[in-house]
Amino acid sequence: MFKREPFNIIIFGRVTTVVAQKYIPEVTKAHENFDSFEVLKELAPFHFILDHNPFDITDFHAKTTREQISGKLSLHFDKMQKNILYCLDKWIGECNEPRSIKPIWNFTNHVTAKLIANICIGEEASQHEDVIHTFAVLTDDMNRFFFLPPFLSFIHQKLHEFVISLPFLIGFSPIAKHKKILINRMKPVVENRIQQKKILGDSYKPSDDILEFYMSQPDFVPSNVNYNYFADLLIFLIIVGIGTTGKSLANLLFDYAGRPEYWDELYEEASTFNKECNGKLALNDINKMIKLDSFIRESLRHTGDMIIVPHAVTTDHYTFSNGYTIPKGRNVFDFSEDCLFSESQYGPDSKSFKPFQFVSQNISASKVDRNFVIFGGGRHACPGRFYAVLVLKLFLYHVILKYHVRTENGNMPKKLMVGPISNPPEESLIFEQRKEI
Repeated sequence: MFKREPFNIIIFGRVTTVVAQKYIPEVTKAHENFDSFEVLKELAPFHFILDHNPFDITDFHAKTTREQISGKLSLHFDKMQKNILYCLDKWIGECNEPRSIKPIWNFTNHVTAKLIANICIGEEASQHEDVIHTFAVLTDDMNRFFFLPPFLSFIHQKLHEFVISLPFLIGFSPIAKHKKILINRMKPVVENRIQQKKILGDSYKPSDDILEFYMSQPDFVPSNVNYNYFADLLIFLIIVGIGTTGKSLANLLFDYAGRPEYWDELYEEASTFNKECNGKLALNDINKMIKLDSFIRESLRHTGDMIIVPHAVTTDHYTFSNGYTIPKGRNVFDFSEDCLFSESQYGPDSKSFKPFQFVSQNISASKVDRNFVIFGGGRHACPGRFYAVLVLKLFLYHVILKYHVRTENGNMPKKLMVGPISNPPEESLIFEQRKEI
């Protein structure tokens, strides 16, 4: 059995503390002692790569996500549905005959990119295919450089950060082309809005996108717009948002397609609400679909990642409730599976996929607790989780109504493990147009 008390392991010459179910909540709640971004700096040193250090303004990024994305779901809802249907028509289409789609993760990344691009830079700029492509592939383009194992950490901990940053610093940056696209597409939009403000004055109606939010900041200078800064802000949002949401969408599709025993119940719920609202789904309607919500929460619970939100000690030291003390700078890895498959919470069959177990508990897919740490926990729980869950709901809802989806061989394919992190299966999914009865 997994050791329940905190213990240390050495990873590439560095002492790392591992905590399980009992102590993970201590880490997530002690926000004054721990910081997850300190670990991200080592894995993805954006402070070396981007012209503007995103780690200096993490509170601003959190505020942007909380207020402009999760805080405006009712404003974004109709556009989200429109863009999901657009993506389904474009990438899958009318499948009167079974159609094989692969790779699924690439497809779901493009769906996520279309949705988030619209929220970030507005309707006009997000219509361009090069923008959607940038939003969809930027994270993967960068990850190719970041997956180098930190062998150099044996020499010095900071040497690995420098080496993986080196290609970016000497001109081989995959970010450059994407930044150029973002600037080229946002510049006319910003210039037009500045002009409209001059003409309309107090009658100017702000857009409900993040670009408008950036333009509303006190340090924004209309006569000298820092487009490079805007692009860096967007790049950081893309990297922390697209990959995780796209991955969750892909996992959700496989969880649905590989478990035909649950199709009828989910379709019955979706079709009932679709009829009741005459095909015009509202935010309140989707929130009432308790089976859909429970299925999504269970899919998230089975993410497959052994470690979700690593932290680093930022104070002089930290002492756990059992008296064990760790020093400043120590990385702490959360063995999240111990929470997500807790037998005390989920029963002796905790590793089984039980899609409707949350229906009677009235727990939404976005709710965090000590045994559901997919979105972190405590004060710094992911501020974008409400939006991400809504994306999952809307996407699966429309897929259920529009298609029959199955795996290649009718079984649930296995996820791919890359160290402690899982990736969606690489198999194809078969889509076929749902026939009207």
